[in-house]
This record gives sequence, C-alpha cells and structure tokens, in this order.
Amino acid sequence: MLAAAVALTAWRMLRGPGIADRAVAMDLLGLLAVGAATLAALGGGHVALLDVALGLGLVGFIGAVGVAAFIARTSRPPEGQDG
Repeated sequence: MLAAAVALTAWRMLRGPGIADRAVAMDLLGLLAVGAATLAALGGGHVALLDVALGLGLVGFIGAVGVAAFIARTSRPPEGQDG
C-alpha cells in the first residue's frame, strides 16, 4: 500500500500542473519516507530507524517552508508596480 502511495505521489510530482502541486507531492513523499522508516523500525526492531524518521521529518518540514517562501516570493508583483 505504501508503494502505491509513493507511485501515485511521484506521478503527481512529475505531472503536476503547477509548482504548488509539485511542492505538495514532494512534501507527501517525505512523509511517506517517514512512514516507511517508522514501519521498518517497528517491524525489524531497529530503534535507530526512528531517529532516521525524525530527521526525515525535520528535513521535509524545512524543505516545505523553503519551497513555500520561494512560491510566495515569485508570485508577488515587483515592488513599485501597481496592479
């Protein structure tokens, strides 16, 4: 089920009509990676993978904030222009 979610999300990231769609898909791929690391930690008994999941979550959050700032900066008209 996780593989199907990754495949559909990757398709949206490659095919998305806009940069916002691609950014959301990228964020979702990060969350799916966190889920995969957590499932591997629970299934295999490797507690260290929970640290990997935490690191992936933090990197994904920082990346999402960076992409959102980029989108906000590029969607604004230049200063000094009306309209």
